[in-house]
Amino acid sequence: MRGLIAVGVAAVGTGCAVLQPAAVPQQERITIGAIRWDAWFADAVNPYEKSLADKRWHGRLPFYARVLSKTDVQVRGDTQEAMDQEIAYARAGGIDYWAFLYYSPGMRADGFDHDHMNRARRLYLSSRRKRDINFCLIVNPRHPDPEITEFVEMMREPSYQRVVGCRPLLYLMYWDPTHTPEAWFGSTEKCRAYMDTLRALVMAQGLGSPYCVALTQKPEVLGPVATAAGIDALGAYTSWGGPDYAGLRAAQVRYWDAMKATGCRVVPNVSAGWGGPRDGLGDALQPRPGELAAHVRSACEWIEANPEAAEARTMLFYAWNEVDEGGWLVPDRSRGTARLDAIRRVVDEVRAGAGAAR
Repeated sequence: MRGLIAVGVAAVGTGCAVLQPAAVPQQERITIGAIRWDAWFADAVNPYEKSLADKRWHGRLPFYARVLSKTDVQVRGDTQEAMDQEIAYARAGGIDYWAFLYYSPGMRADGFDHDHMNRARRLYLSSRRKRDINFCLIVNPRHPDPEITEFVEMMREPSYQRVVGCRPLLYLMYWDPTHTPEAWFGSTEKCRAYMDTLRALVMAQGLGSPYCVALTQKPEVLGPVATAAGIDALGAYTSWGGPDYAGLRAAQVRYWDAMKATGCRVVPNVSAGWGGPRDGLGDALQPRPGELAAHVRSACEWIEANPEAAEARTMLFYAWNEVDEGGWLVPDRSRGTARLDAIRRVVDEVRAGAGAAR
């Protein structure tokens, strides 16, 4: 692989003093999260790795993938070895936490049981290295009691990401623009009752009130009712722009302002790119390392310029491993760790500047 950081699992801590959280309270420094969409599992029915089979896409294959031929690949990240190496890469690259998508057990779509997509989170939780990078959850609203109990148990993990002091970070996926609290629960009041119950269960475990961020594509729809529904802030899984990465980046900055304009708190969304075999867009919206660094820097500047709106002092990347859809930070076959290297340089700059200011 070209340009990979020379870091192995046994040497995760080497040269990473800037990433140690002990010197600066977590809520006082800006943190970087990245979405994990863990479709890269070993199974007879896996529709996603097939989308990367053509040689055109082999350069974006994750480091753990295997090229079997010009038209056949294996993309199997659900091993402890792969997970431990991903932890090492993420930590060395300046990522503070992963946001794992949670799939309900028994959920079926695309011809397979989506519980397979929870495998990576379980491997993370079983890793001896899990304290080297934090995690949190992305969930759909309105889960049944047994699943909520599972969420609460995970929030008790020492490596669960916290913001605004000691509050566990929880992302809520309001993906479809019509999925307002009314659409999910029947009314804003019922949504608030659900959120209040969730908070009570978490706080009964001696944890802080969860900081709930709704990921939405229509802030003007969700924003006006967010507070009444028990939602703390708005964010996005991703948002779009073009025709190139510069246009995508500019559109996302406008999106942060649009979320703020609703009067809600904001977690800025940042993108590692867009486009691939699923939509036929190719690589036009893929960033060069310097462009990616500039986007992270602009998010840091926005957070500093909007201390009340960005009280959580965090940003969320699309994505760690949405490789076939087009947003990824995981080291790949053609770029190696170039994207993570770029982020790490910004992390070093920002935290060094914060230290000098103090």
